[in-house]
Amino acid sequence: MFQALKTCVSGSRELDGIWSGPGDDVIALHGPDGRFVKISEAAQQIFGVPEDTLIGMRLMDVFAPAHQDRLLAALADVGRPNGDGTGRFEARIRISDRLGPAVEVTLARLKNGRLRSVTRNIEQRLAREETIRKEGREAVSLAARRSEQLANVSHEIRTPLNAVIGFADALYAERFGPLGNDKYRDYARVIQESGQHLLSLITDWLDLSKAEANETTLEMAPEDPGALVNLCAEIMRLRASDAGLYIATEIEPGLGPVMLDAKVIRQIVLNLLSNALKFTETGGITATVRREGAVLAISVIDTGVGMSPDDLSIVGQRFKQARSEGVRGARGTGIGLSLSKALARLHGGELKLMSSVGEGTTALLRLPFEAAPRQTNPFLDNAPNVTSIANAKRA
Repeated sequence: MFQALKTCVSGSRELDGIWSGPGDDVIALHGPDGRFVKISEAAQQIFGVPEDTLIGMRLMDVFAPAHQDRLLAALADVGRPNGDGTGRFEARIRISDRLGPAVEVTLARLKNGRLRSVTRNIEQRLAREETIRKEGREAVSLAARRSEQLANVSHEIRTPLNAVIGFADALYAERFGPLGNDKYRDYARVIQESGQHLLSLITDWLDLSKAEANETTLEMAPEDPGALVNLCAEIMRLRASDAGLYIATEIEPGLGPVMLDAKVIRQIVLNLLSNALKFTETGGITATVRREGAVLAISVIDTGVGMSPDDLSIVGQRFKQARSEGVRGARGTGIGLSLSKALARLHGGELKLMSSVGEGTTALLRLPFEAAPRQTNPFLDNAPNVTSIANAKRA
């Protein structure tokens, strides 16, 4: 049918291929003034009127007035001297008082100033996009409600839990007199340690939910990354020593202050060190800080049991663990690495794990290296002028 229409329009070679296109598209030929010269039989489906009605009408006559500026912009693209002779725009069909569907129109320049247009109904596509946007808004709203509920529940849990931990600590320390039996002290210690573990779990869970919902606010300030990592290593060094392990640091000199959220970075590094200790039986952990161009690289390298490719594929996912417990029986929840990865993304970076079975694990935290602005002292900066004035007075 399209071949027959082409033959009817003209025998000129300029029309070769003008009627080729998807079956649902409306293909039309226009004169130099934009008036319809010929149009395919699919016109009724999109324009809402027979193709004969459109002959002689201008392109401007078939689109809603609010969208006619898009047609003019597309025509300008078609006529651009250095362009490819095409233009594209989206609009809604409107002929007289008849409102048609939303369409996508592609214009192409032919010889002798003629135009070829291909009009496609995009109502279904727009409906799908609106559905996706609506689902996205609903997901954001649901996440916000869940975060709020989680925060409320977390507060309600932590308040009595802190009381339990405090009372257990008082019993264990026998602050109000001897308990009379050592087992009571042991029970109090277990209650206190279990409470601390549960409190840590609740805090991590809340932090993870906030980070994943982009509700964690970064507080960027000039920080010494080497000092941050050294502090984290010092905090974990006693635990490492008790396990017969070492913690060493290697800091590249001359890094200078970097714009970081110290609390977030400490939380990530402490999580990585704690995880490394959990799965290291002999040897120890080395934390390194260096600059790699525009990247601040912080590594935590252990001599532990390592992980297989299958383990690496799941570690860092929410509540997923490569191993249920560490080499000394310490158990985890699968939240720590998930939280660290979420916080790294929040900070504009990424956290990667590299490991082999029996050869330890390297956790690499890569962050944007943004040097802190140089602090200036107006008095010192103007010191030469002050000296000059003083000398002038003496003279």
